[in-house]
Amino acid sequence: MGVRVTPDLDTIHSLPIKADSGVEREPDIAFDGENYVVVWSEGFIAEYKVYASRVTTEGVVLDSGVPFGIDAFCEFGPGIDFDGNRYLAIWYTYNYSPYGVYGRFLTTEGKPEGDAILIRSFGSSYMFNPDIIFGGDKYLVVWNEPSIQGNEDIYGQLVSTSGGLIGGVIPIATDSAYQFNPRIAFRDSSYLVVWNQNSKIYGQWISTDGTLIGENFGISDSTSENRSSPDVAIGMTNCLAVWMEYHGSSFDIYGNLDILTGIKEECSRTIETYDYYSTTIISGQLSLPQNEKCAVYDIMGRRIQPHDLAPGIYFIEVHGQVVQKIVKIR
Repeated sequence: MGVRVTPDLDTIHSLPIKADSGVEREPDIAFDGENYVVVWSEGFIAEYKVYASRVTTEGVVLDSGVPFGIDAFCEFGPGIDFDGNRYLAIWYTYNYSPYGVYGRFLTTEGKPEGDAILIRSFGSSYMFNPDIIFGGDKYLVVWNEPSIQGNEDIYGQLVSTSGGLIGGVIPIATDSAYQFNPRIAFRDSSYLVVWNQNSKIYGQWISTDGTLIGENFGISDSTSENRSSPDVAIGMTNCLAVWMEYHGSSFDIYGNLDILTGIKEECSRTIETYDYYSTTIISGQLSLPQNEKCAVYDIMGRRIQPHDLAPGIYFIEVHGQVVQKIVKIR
């Protein structure tokens, strides 16, 4: 039996998808069941365009790079997903007009199809950091943009498989905090968006009709470490959010697996002593039994009064034993 090795006898074989004298950056990828399609931004000196290439499951690169943008001077941050028929690739334009977030369909042959879709028009140049996912028979595109208060907010837009914008722009996180770099996942009937907010990681559930489910909720703890670059994936019962976090002299990778999926939300909940090790999502008041010795703690271990619960994750203690996890979403 043999393995492929590099000239330095390294058994790890990197696959060059586009490697030349230009600058290729910010790749994203999707799979259609037969081939992968990789998208990236490519340029020389200051001018950048977005390109796509198919890669087979055997690692054969089928295209040298097919341009799919609008030929703006600077096209950055491409993303892509597949809807079962064709791909929708997105990107944003920078430094030179027109400014905003754009999309364009690509066929399974990696070719642009139809005209570009203006997803979000904007009056000035900005790093929108968009992301895209397909789910519930439509796409959701998310991005950050500056607010009139001088901070950044998170917005989204549903896009149909025919390229039409569904409804208006969705305000996902628009308070006075500095919110940017959103990333998104989907499962069953809900999207989950995560982002960086004042160096902490937050999230928001969104239904397939664009309605926010509950309120923004904290994912990382509330300590003062610098956090950035979040991402999220949804499993069978839990979601894993990850991010980079600065400690001492370098960044480390942290995550939170406490975000639940597939659990029925209850508007209010009374905790009973037989609810051992269960988990419940609530959106209303939490009531504790009057004749039991109960306490509520947040993820930092601080005791919280039941009537003071903000959206977040809590643990219920009965007679000195933790018996239940509560996720309050609004």
